[in-house]
Amino acid sequence: MSDSHIYQFAQTLQESVSHHRRHIHRNPELAFEEVQTADYVAKELESLGFEVKRGYGKTGLVAYLPAVKDGPRFLLRFDMDALALQEQTGLDFASTKDGRMHACGHDGHVAIGLTVVKILVGMESELAGSYYLLFQPAEEIGQGAAAMIADGVMDFIRPDYAMAVHLWAEEPAGWLGITSGPVMAGSKDLRITVHGVGGHSARPHKAVDPILASAHLITALQSIVSRKVDPLDSVVYSITQIHAGSTINVIPDCVTMSGTPRYFTPEVEREIENSTNRICDGVARAFGCEIEVELGVNAPPLLNNPTVCQAARKAAEKINPDFVIENNLRMMASEDMALFLQQIPGAMFFVGAGKEDPDKRYPLHHPGFDIDESSLILAATLLLETCQQLEKSA
Repeated sequence: MSDSHIYQFAQTLQESVSHHRRHIHRNPELAFEEVQTADYVAKELESLGFEVKRGYGKTGLVAYLPAVKDGPRFLLRFDMDALALQEQTGLDFASTKDGRMHACGHDGHVAIGLTVVKILVGMESELAGSYYLLFQPAEEIGQGAAAMIADGVMDFIRPDYAMAVHLWAEEPAGWLGITSGPVMAGSKDLRITVHGVGGHSARPHKAVDPILASAHLITALQSIVSRKVDPLDSVVYSITQIHAGSTINVIPDCVTMSGTPRYFTPEVEREIENSTNRICDGVARAFGCEIEVELGVNAPPLLNNPTVCQAARKAAEKINPDFVIENNLRMMASEDMALFLQQIPGAMFFVGAGKEDPDKRYPLHHPGFDIDESSLILAATLLLETCQQLEKSA
């Protein structure tokens, strides 16, 4: 039997957490459109006696329970938005909205948040500290955290610690990713416009071909990874969109492209910026065109606080000493939870949620994505047990 009273209580909530997850899964909403989701969450929170403040980041909200016992102020974040993806799971609670799907586990994250609420209410006299549950919009486009911060959510909460969980369906329930330091990469929104001179495809010498220049540019940008960054540093430079032309026999006058360079350190970030601008200037001169570059931060690297991660490992041991804990999980994907962790010590933990059959463990953003719902109880317990470990050391 688990040594965690929180886990023992949480297990009685399995039916409830599955109900919440399936309701949210049936009714996915895209970034900054999470109106029905936010209403559903607020109604549930208020029915349990939580105070709810709305209006952060358009559709975001914060719920809080005044402390019964003194202790740290904990920000627990749960993202709500879905993806523009056609579901192919065949589930009886599959998305009812064409072209929209919860394929990143955010339906589960919302359900975890609502389960944390029920545990807090059920164990109010036993748990110390103040709990602020932040339900965030627009994580998938990397804008929700920034929008909530801009609307003053951090000034309202004034947290001592910030935490989140992410379901990870490539590993089974009972696996945890708890890594100190850099875990997820920073990313930039890159947009490049190549201005040439259009013309007839049969008379290319009378044009300045932006497609030819763009082909050389894309190839040259890859040299940043292979020749300008230390091979021991992790970096990805992906051009993911390119648009040009509308007629088969016309050289267009303009090409637009976009992508997402990713990095872990400030030094690599600066090298990406400097090298991108230098290469674009050189290609422009070589081909006689003009090139505009826009590089904006999508999310900084996500850095987990070592003290919080140590508390999470102790919490995991208390819940189940047989958990498999990955201490060196790193990935080049990005997460705007990093914006909260820039300001407050905290961490994001990964919770195995893969189906029992390994052949049915689809990765994030796959149209067949689904989870083992027992992971939702484990995730809620991990958050609260970690909070209690931090409270003991405060």
